[in-house]
Amino acid sequence: MFIMQVKMFEVKGMHCEGCVHTVRQALQSVPGVIDAQVTLNPAQAIISMEDELPLSRLQEAVSQSGHYNLSEIQEQTSTTSAKRPSFFKKWFSHKKSCCS
Repeated sequence: MFIMQVKMFEVKGMHCEGCVHTVRQALQSVPGVIDAQVTLNPAQAIISMEDELPLSRLQEAVSQSGHYNLSEIQEQTSTTSAKRPSFFKKWFSHKKSCCS
């Protein structure tokens, strides 16, 4: 039976949609991460993983991409594919360029 781990993190250091994109790509590049949904407001990441990954591995990935910091705020375990909460939308309608 496949059990997917889903964890929610607060993300500090993001200032614009460019940061959101950078953090999302950094998290999705970590082996074992199935999906990463990142929002600016609230500054959060919901990460779906094959197995539980240590926070240090995820933090290393985002730190190498910029001055970002993760802290876990909730843990859930799901036996089916995770549904995205309704607040996840495409946030690129008013993209700023402060973090190019």
